[in-house]
Amino acid sequence: MLAREMQRNPHTNAPLAKVLEDLRAAAVMPFGDACPIPAAVNHSLEFLDLERRAVFEREWICIGREDEIPAQGDFLTHDIAGVPVLVVRQQDGEIRAFVNACAHRFACLVADASGSRKRFTCRYHAWTYDNAGELLRAPYMEMRDGFDPSRHRLRALHVSTWEGFIYVTLAQDPVKHLPEALAPLREQVVGRYDMACYRTVMRETMEWDANWKNLVENFTESYHVPIAHGQTFARHNKPLQDYVCGEDRDDYCYHRAPQASASGRGAAHPRNDRLDGAWRRMMVDFCVFPNHLVTLMPDYLWYISVQPLGTDKMRATWGLAVPPEVLADVAEENYDSWLADFRNYMDVANGEDRELVEALHRGTSSALLPTGTYHPIERNLWQFTNYLARVCGA
Repeated sequence: MLAREMQRNPHTNAPLAKVLEDLRAAAVMPFGDACPIPAAVNHSLEFLDLERRAVFEREWICIGREDEIPAQGDFLTHDIAGVPVLVVRQQDGEIRAFVNACAHRFACLVADASGSRKRFTCRYHAWTYDNAGELLRAPYMEMRDGFDPSRHRLRALHVSTWEGFIYVTLAQDPVKHLPEALAPLREQVVGRYDMACYRTVMRETMEWDANWKNLVENFTESYHVPIAHGQTFARHNKPLQDYVCGEDRDDYCYHRAPQASASGRGAAHPRNDRLDGAWRRMMVDFCVFPNHLVTLMPDYLWYISVQPLGTDKMRATWGLAVPPEVLADVAEENYDSWLADFRNYMDVANGEDRELVEALHRGTSSALLPTGTYHPIERNLWQFTNYLARVCGA
């Protein structure tokens, strides 16, 4: 019993008021004096509950890309803070989102991660809905007097799209208009790439033993890249002194740097007519707060949408997309091997990051820690701390 007590994470039961006080103190510091996000923010059960309410039940959450559901009836499913979500392409080309639960007794309606259907039929009692969420059939419900199918449709959710990505919010009244909030990022930085034209070639899910914010912290800084990504991203040869951190914003953060080579992986294809100058070899890493992470290259993009499964476990859905001119060069007979090589590259990169992210979670579980500090190109972490403090009321 004593051994178990000694090993217990001292931050797990930290009072919410104390966690918010520490988060507030970290957020008000100017970047030059700032310290890493307080450890209890990643371990406190009370703060996890607050995040669910203040962040994941109110903010816009990326669940995938538009090109993954190109035709009527194509769908994706996802979870947001424990709420199962279904998005479906409509006959008019629009995308609608619903709670993925039957309007009868709330059984999860669609079990598959993706697919295409004209109708959705619940496996429990065969209640059947069209792509717009309207109830078409409810077997034997004529036995109930006054039953009106029009009053029993799927619960709708707000959906928005931006630069080829699909976002859903659980909020009844969204706190912001997403394209408007992200307009400066599009106009000043990423719009030139035309991410919406990139074609998704893979979609995967992974679970790691860490807090979801540990992955956000890791993704939004490239200080670790030359040290930890020797088999993958470090080969792009971007000197740390060339990194530029973006302006401080409430809705996103980013940093960018050009790689040395104007050809090969990470550089624009010769037929890319969207990018000029140094942008033809420019990498942009950005985070749409709270949890949408993107590495954007002239020849591919890698996105992640991460969710908490607890203070000590996270689930991330990630995908890879490439521009049409790159895809056009892949012969049909070579596609499977080309994709396998790309998947192996991403698996290695994820493996490199997993070790770091889980180490960050383990290290911050300690009751005794040094003060900590930031490298100049880690400004995005300070921005994320400020975002979290603002939306959580700190």
